[in-house]
Amino acid sequence: MKRLLVLCAFVLAAVGQEVEHAPTVAQCQADQRLWFSKLQESDSPRFPTFNVLSRWSFEMGDCEKVDPDNESKYYNIGAETHALQASRLLDFIDRHGLREKFLAEDAAGKR
Repeated sequence: MKRLLVLCAFVLAAVGQEVEHAPTVAQCQADQRLWFSKLQESDSPRFPTFNVLSRWSFEMGDCEKVDPDNESKYYNIGAETHALQASRLLDFIDRHGLREKFLAEDAAGKR
């Protein structure tokens, strides 16, 4: 009975963990083309969330490794997603009147 409980606990723990695999070259190339087209529509209200943009960037980083011939295309998507995220963060800071507070803390060396 004790062995069965240990086995069940092991199986449940294994099922709960997500296994990540490297993307395929075909998947990388398809995602790069799709996301490039979506980034051209970045002012759309239906544009992906901040977290989705982060996932795109991470995947493009993985794609640089599995498809080095197209490394610059993947790098560019990652750079564009980071720039868009930075722009959104600055817009948020401005909307909430936090730019001066940020600049004062930055000048004081708070990091």
